[in-house]
Amino acid sequence: MSILKNRVLWFTFYGVMITALFLYILFPSDIVKSRLESGVSSPDFSLNIGSVRPSLPLGIKLINPVISYLARKDALFQGETLDIQPNWLSFFWKRMYINLSGRAYGGNFDGRIGLISRDKSFPPPEGKLNFQNIDLSRYGFLQAQLGREITGKAKGNIYYDNASDNYQTLTGAIELFLTKGSYPLAEPFLGLNRIEYERGEIKAKLNNGILLIEKLEIFSPQINCSLKGEINLAAALEQSRLNLTGALEIISKNKMKTNVTISGTLANPVSRYF
Repeated sequence: MSILKNRVLWFTFYGVMITALFLYILFPSDIVKSRLESGVSSPDFSLNIGSVRPSLPLGIKLINPVISYLARKDALFQGETLDIQPNWLSFFWKRMYINLSGRAYGGNFDGRIGLISRDKSFPPPEGKLNFQNIDLSRYGFLQAQLGREITGKAKGNIYYDNASDNYQTLTGAIELFLTKGSYPLAEPFLGLNRIEYERGEIKAKLNNGILLIEKLEIFSPQINCSLKGEINLAAALEQSRLNLTGALEIISKNKMKTNVTISGTLANPVSRYF
């Protein structure tokens, strides 16, 4: 074929490959690592990276990144890899967008964040995340916030948008699917200290500091649970106020049903059955 004999094409290809090779070899990993850590870190958050390397086509890959909320002991995010690819077209938009992908907690994720300026990159005012096969038992921040050891695998998506630094102006949505795990009960119910669930589904919307639970369903061999209501978010997540109502179906020969209301806080929920 004539195209395979085209010397200009081959020299161009050779030039691109050599340039890419030199960029990879000469990539200033230590400098980029230091600038990223200092750029993201603030009085509230810190970023620590194991190492940095270039990622095709024009991004970088972080190895063992850890984002910590300094007021908490457990890491807000601890990943195996995080690939960052700028959306260059967004430089001309109101917000600059960065595409993300990577692996964490035994699963993988992808999404994007939107930044208003380069001077303030964290926490980003806009974010969208899709995730699959996340092992909840490995997410220490969630366990610490709820004060319970939750297990199971999760997949779903999260979106949020915040026009200011006040978390109460956050808007967003979450869709979460759970499989094969357990959730410890705040107090024993019919001799059960925990629910061993087969699957679960949560759909919620966030507006003005209130998380509206549109669907919360858990299916287990012992109990099926369906809840709706609101969670009034607090700065300390475990102190968020609960206002949920729904029904429990006890799996037995007669399949007894009972209504339930849940109040209190995430750390200390109070259940009433009637």
